[in-house]
Amino acid sequence: MALTPGGGRSPSTRPPPSPPTNGQHRPTRDRRIPPPSRQASVSVVRWGALIGGLVIIADLSAQAVSQHTVSPDDLVAIGTADDIVNFVLFSVLGVLVVRDTRMVYLGAVAGVFASLLDAIVVAAAASMVPPVGPEQPIDEYFVRNLAIGTIFAGLSGVVYMVVQRWSGGHRTR
Repeated sequence: MALTPGGGRSPSTRPPPSPPTNGQHRPTRDRRIPPPSRQASVSVVRWGALIGGLVIIADLSAQAVSQHTVSPDDLVAIGTADDIVNFVLFSVLGVLVVRDTRMVYLGAVAGVFASLLDAIVVAAAASMVPPVGPEQPIDEYFVRNLAIGTIFAGLSGVVYMVVQRWSGGHRTR
């Protein structure tokens, strides 16, 4: 019986490799999350320092402006404007870090880093020149900044990743 054209394997084609005989098995795919690379760490520190610096500027500007006001309504307006600027900046931080690293949790890590920078500088400034109005303990500065930075940067990173997956879009480099 003769072989038909196209039937069977070409003599130059190699057969699939056989499993090793020494008891080792082929490695399986590892589905765990890989550890963050050096580039991801650099992205967290870089964006955290840049956006954290902008948050520091916003907070110190609000403190300086509040030193020159006497109206309680003006103090509330300045505090509200400062909070909104902080929320926006920390949200942008989360999106930027997740966009660079494609790791959602690093958005929150960058928020912690930036908020610690901000809390240190703002607490030092408040200890040198007490703000107008009721004094807040230094630990409240840290707790409030850590909460705002972590929550807003982390949530915005999660929202960014969900929108990217939902839209099926992949960012090109």
